Amino acid sequence: MSKLIFKDLYLFSPSEKLAKKISFAPGRTMITSDAHDGTDRGKSVIMKALYHTMGADCYFEGKWDDSSKTYILRFCVDDDEYYIFRHNKLFKVFDGEKNLLFSVISRHELSERLSSITGFAVKLPPRERNSDDGYIQELEIASAVYNYLLYFVDQDYQNGSQFASFQHLGEYLDYKENVLYYHFGAFDDDYYMLVQEQDILLAEGRRLENEHKMTCMMLDKIYANIHSVSYSKDIKHLRADVNRTRDEYNKLSNALNQLRQKLIRLRNEKADLEYHLHALTLFGKENDLQIASLNNHVCPFCKSEINDAIDLRIKKYSTGDDIILLSSDMQYSIMEIDRKISEYEAEYSQWLSKLRKYEESINIASTEINDILKHEGFIDIKESVAEDLDTIRNSISENEKKLREVKKSLRKYGEIKKKINERYYALMLSDKNRFGLEGINAKSFENIKRTFSAGGSNNPLSTIIRYVNLIQLKHEFNPSAIDFPVVFDSPNNAETDETKKRQIYSYICERITENQLIVSGLGFSGDEILDSFDSIITLTNNKYELLCQKDYDANVSLLRELNNK
Repeated sequence: MSKLIFKDLYLFSPSEKLAKKISFAPGRTMITSDAHDGTDRGKSVIMKALYHTMGADCYFEGKWDDSSKTYILRFCVDDDEYYIFRHNKLFKVFDGEKNLLFSVISRHELSERLSSITGFAVKLPPRERNSDDGYIQELEIASAVYNYLLYFVDQDYQNGSQFASFQHLGEYLDYKENVLYYHFGAFDDDYYMLVQEQDILLAEGRRLENEHKMTCMMLDKIYANIHSVSYSKDIKHLRADVNRTRDEYNKLSNALNQLRQKLIRLRNEKADLEYHLHALTLFGKENDLQIASLNNHVCPFCKSEINDAIDLRIKKYSTGDDIILLSSDMQYSIMEIDRKISEYEAEYSQWLSKLRKYEESINIASTEINDILKHEGFIDIKESVAEDLDTIRNSISENEKKLREVKKSLRKYGEIKKKINERYYALMLSDKNRFGLEGINAKSFENIKRTFSAGGSNNPLSTIIRYVNLIQLKHEFNPSAIDFPVVFDSPNNAETDETKKRQIYSYICERITENQLIVSGLGFSGDEILDSFDSIITLTNNKYELLCQKDYDANVSLLRELNNK
């Protein structure tokens, strides 16, 4: 198991020529100040700045102007040392010798590049998803903040089961479950591929069932037309007469078949356009690369090649600014296809009427000949439709077989989720009883997605308990994943009495044993709790004066060196 350890944090205000350097123990560090007058000394700024520098966005309040500050964090992963530099949205990462490894302004790219160092990056499905066909996009590496979700608690956002300590967490819909199970190793790339395959198979199943229903209705109509038709037994003597009229009759039959094929092609073309229109909606805010990706020439349902004008439309409207025009063009095309389908269906009905009128008008002396012609013509159509029906049924059977296999593969992930939830319930229930948190219903622990809040002075305690147990679950179910430092900003609040305060800190030290631990709090001078910590940092600066000129002068060379690379 790899460990990420925070070593030195540098906070710079270049315009003021002020700075602060804070060093952390690899084990446990306590940042404290006077119990009676120790507020506004900068403890929370230090705590927030750690993961803020790593790519999360924390809530800085009061007089701290984040936009004017530069952050540098020296950290190590196992035996390798690194520096990360942040100013606004600019990030730079250096090795231990201060050689620039990369610089980015995208948090997604930052997460991807940091994963080469940490071996970990949360992957999530994109926010957009079509609820009608269930189609889900491929996974993408999430912003770096989702990697740290389990490891930081802001003193002002101790909201029970809510992840509220970081900003900008609305990028993904219902992210909590996916993020947690990804941290725990229950969800991986294979899981999301199976989910995607299941969604596609379900959509294909619905399409095949509709086609099966339509084909059965068509076959019923054919049977209704030939129900009363009888054979002539004297076929030998009537064959010559029948052959004289067969060519004309076949023309009518072929016309019906051609119309039917046109209807099938139009419906496939409509399905293809609707698929691309949906994909265009999904990627409407993306660039030309996403737009070009729509041009795959393959029907998403029948998988046949589509040689229509969709590629020409995409080439015509090839920029992000023309997405609205392309969308409108596709919508128009869909409506035009619907119009043609209606026309062809009406024409199909007319041809059937013509067939009957033609048969009635044929000057044939023998009723038996008419019966043979009628029977053979309808039989030809029936056999063609019946063959299509068999093909559809085979496709349905094959689709159902694949779906069963996918669901079988997904069940193992469900079993892992069940084990995680059972263990989560046991851990949370044990701590609920340990601390007497009667205000929380134990049923809220039955599923890790459920929310709870203890309320009042118990809220900080319940929040810390949840975070500690989530970290425990990650250790148990995904032991090979990297350990990030645990940063708890004043886990007790003003409403917490001394007994609960002592309970919280003792509990944290008892349970967090494998991760680097950094906590803050007021009034620990001379307290026996400090014996559990490897390093105690006591802030004695004036209120709102965390930064000083002395630290700036001592460390400005580092700022200049990293800034200029």
